Amino acid sequence: MIAKQIFFLIGLGGLAAVGLAACQSALTPTLATVSEPGIAVGITDDSCPTVTVKLGQQISWTNQRREAHMVRAKSVKGENKFDSGIIQPGDSFAVTLAEPDTYEYECSADGSLTGTITVET
Repeated sequence: MIAKQIFFLIGLGGLAAVGLAACQSALTPTLATVSEPGIAVGITDDSCPTVTVKLGQQISWTNQRREAHMVRAKSVKGENKFDSGIIQPGDSFAVTLAEPDTYEYECSADGSLTGTITVET
């Protein structure tokens, strides 16, 4: 009888742990995984960071504000090198640029917030 009670308590404790883990994961925003070496920057309502990276480094932007943002390369000859789509608050977007160059980008839908990425060899 005591063995059954012990197994019941162990099982109950396991269920409680699983329930707590599920609640925690639902509240934690998913962030982009930054490869090594990588650079992580934040987007705010008044700043689109200027970044310098080495060729092959990943850049990750995290929306640190309450409104949705986006990260999109300014069009060159009708082509965008990257476009995050809408980034909700707390979410991230990451990109690795394959060519050394200077890229202008915007992080607001109306194009009022801009930044520069310089990729060096």
